[in-house]
Amino acid sequence: MLKQISLLKYVKLVFAISVLNLLAGCIKSGYNEATVYDNDFKKGSTEKLKGALLYKKNDEFFIGRYNNGGFSLNLDNLPAHTAIEITVQPYLHDSWDGNNNYGGIDGPDIWTMYADGQELVNSSFSNSPCNSMYCLFQSYPAKYSGGIINNPPKTDVMSLLPGFCYTGYTYGTSVYKIVKTISHTKSTLTINFKDYLVQTNVPDPMCDESWSVGLLKVKVLNTTP
Repeated sequence: MLKQISLLKYVKLVFAISVLNLLAGCIKSGYNEATVYDNDFKKGSTEKLKGALLYKKNDEFFIGRYNNGGFSLNLDNLPAHTAIEITVQPYLHDSWDGNNNYGGIDGPDIWTMYADGQELVNSSFSNSPCNSMYCLFQSYPAKYSGGIINNPPKTDVMSLLPGFCYTGYTYGTSVYKIVKTISHTKSTLTINFKDYLVQTNVPDPMCDESWSVGLLKVKVLNTTP
């Protein structure tokens, strides 16, 4: 009987310790990160952005559109931290040609993201149809390396929408969710977004292919009291 009582106490003690550890983990996780920028641009706010353009579609604002251009986010007075997490949702509109490099006339079509000069994304993207007769590959999620890496068009895409000028889905809008976490300790942060689109054989390059952003969020991680 005494052994049974001791065992019961032991089980209760282990359960109590497990609950305390779980709660401590939750508290630590929430305490050790802080969101320092969170914007879905739906209300048209461009605070802390440089070079931001705005367009409105279905009564909602987006940052963009760009063709051989881009914008930056500039943050300061960040709390002490050891890492940052960046979440961005780029919308890639119309006929992105991925790795295609037709004599410098049409492609490659590359989109980049840098944080304080550190390369986070430098990849080609493709909105091409893909079949046995025709397919323009992309490098993403890998880095563009002269067309060596060939992933199918729209690899890792989050959702597909109609195009901006190509109104259907054949050359539609590919929406990606890109999350990058890197070491970082500075009290300031600059994130740059830029494309390198090539299409010299069309009368309206912006309508042929462009991009915009629908969400941008930055967290600092491992903050200190």
